[in-house]
Amino acid sequence: MSNLMTEIDQRTQLAGTNKMELLLFSLGTEEIYGISVFKIREVMKLPAVTKIPDSDHRIIGIVNLRGENIPLVDLKLSIGLGPLDNENLKLLITEYNDNKQGFLVASVDRIVRVSWDRVKVPPAMVRTNGQGVVTAVTQLDDGRMVLILDVEKVLAEILVKSDEELYGGIEVTPLTKGKHVLIADDSLVARKQLSKALDRMGMTYEEATTGKEAWERMQAIAEQAAREDRDVQELVAMILTDIEMPEMDGFTFTKHVRADPRFGNIPILMHSSLSGTCNVEHGKNVGVTDYVSKFDARHLREVVTRVFEAEANKAVSA
Repeated sequence: MSNLMTEIDQRTQLAGTNKMELLLFSLGTEEIYGISVFKIREVMKLPAVTKIPDSDHRIIGIVNLRGENIPLVDLKLSIGLGPLDNENLKLLITEYNDNKQGFLVASVDRIVRVSWDRVKVPPAMVRTNGQGVVTAVTQLDDGRMVLILDVEKVLAEILVKSDEELYGGIEVTPLTKGKHVLIADDSLVARKQLSKALDRMGMTYEEATTGKEAWERMQAIAEQAAREDRDVQELVAMILTDIEMPEMDGFTFTKHVRADPRFGNIPILMHSSLSGTCNVEHGKNVGVTDYVSKFDARHLREVVTRVFEAEANKAVSA
């Protein structure tokens, strides 16, 4: 297991290469699942678990790791496949938005490197029936399919918050009212959260589920602006993009936008659950305007308002 963690530590320097590392694991069924190595902090055998009365049935308890209490989630049960067998389980310690949690899995296989252009959105019928649990699929060299899970959805369904908790205090302002945003994110949960926040700010939006789809949409918007003799920013005032997306990651998508003079200085906000300064720094290097963590609606409002305020000040001083 320590050799696997050494591999993880050495293989997370892929920002901007349009490639990802997947940790492959099993839930005790024939299917192979994957989670981005960027999100894994530790892989270990299951230690002693402390049960918590009256907790969600998908949370089997907590463990104390080096003084930190980590909740443990039965990942198989969480995606509707029934509980895991309680023998020889492995524990994936993951981090999302600076919060750590452990996912119980049946076994861990290996790490594979995959180009994002080989990672595809599952068919629409699968996405509908699975309610977005499988956010992407890819194929190994031996022909086997890997199902990449929408872990944000799993966590959101366990840690349920009311709209007031998530969006309370977010209101329409003159700076945001009527502005149009392109959302690029493969997570159904993330898109719903962003759309609700933008609604409250009086903004309109359209959605793309892959970086490639977002780039194609930007090109179509530029063509529309040219036909109508309008500034592109009248049609899309801001882009909100995830980092990890099928077909093209957020860094590569941002580089395409910044390399095209038709898009000028359209603000690009990177919206991601990936913790770590390396992603923020690389985002700035490729032209990201600012970084917003998933999901903090108030922080999103603050950043959006600040960016539009800066744009307005530039226009006045020009």
